[in-house]
Amino acid sequence: MSQLALTTAGETRSKWARPRLHPGLWLSYCFLGTLIAASFLASFVAPHSPTDQNLTNTFAGPSAQHLLGTDGFGRDVLSRLIWGGRSAFFGVAIAVAVSLLLGIPWGLIAGYWPRWIGASLLRVADALLAFPGLVLAVAITGVLGPSLITSMSALGVVYAPTIARILAAGVSETRNRDFVLSARLSGCPPHVVLVRHLLPHAIGPVVVQVTVLTGLTFLAQAALSFLGLGIQPPTPSWGGDLSDAYLHILSAPQQILPSGILISLVVLAVYRVGDAVRDRMYVRGR
Repeated sequence: MSQLALTTAGETRSKWARPRLHPGLWLSYCFLGTLIAASFLASFVAPHSPTDQNLTNTFAGPSAQHLLGTDGFGRDVLSRLIWGGRSAFFGVAIAVAVSLLLGIPWGLIAGYWPRWIGASLLRVADALLAFPGLVLAVAITGVLGPSLITSMSALGVVYAPTIARILAAGVSETRNRDFVLSARLSGCPPHVVLVRHLLPHAIGPVVVQVTVLTGLTFLAQAALSFLGLGIQPPTPSWGGDLSDAYLHILSAPQQILPSGILISLVVLAVYRVGDAVRDRMYVRGR
């Protein structure tokens, strides 16, 4: 077999071979998958009701009946973490959906029409990005009233300019390529050119950014609930449990560990998955 054939065969195998998953990535997938399944099957998985109180058994340590102990109201900590995951994942889905629903049309228009329309839209995005995101979300939630949907929608509005900025850059880079010019010359209306030809080629960096925003949203959601602007009690939430634990940090400092560790692990796992998505996009784009 000639050297050229060997080289071609090797390049073909390397091009189509699936990258091996790192053990840390496997752990991230398994951890997030297990947590999502447990959260949405909380009625069957949680050992106790998350709102049942037992004031004679407060701040109890881990035991066979309460694996992670109880909080200041005698509620089972493990059950509250499991039920709180449902609100956490649902809230993150709302924030990401709102950011995409606003950011994608925003970025497509700003990148496709680069003159005063696109420039004006990008200036608006820059102005919003100049404000600290969490502070802006707190302001919106404070005006509209605290709730899960309000706080997560506010975060989605805060993240939309980032999505728009990234997508506009990709569209601006792609809009003068031959296949886009051919689509224009063939009579395709602008919305068809945007959705069918430009969006699929510019969406890659947005997908990577969504994984980053997902991790940020878990942290921001916990912060808003900690401040009393997110999920309202007695509905269990990780940030709300952190707030309750903070009130007793001197008398029962161990109470802050379950929610704090869980939030940290979730964010680390999401970022690990995001790194894998970024690497996959980079390899595919080469």
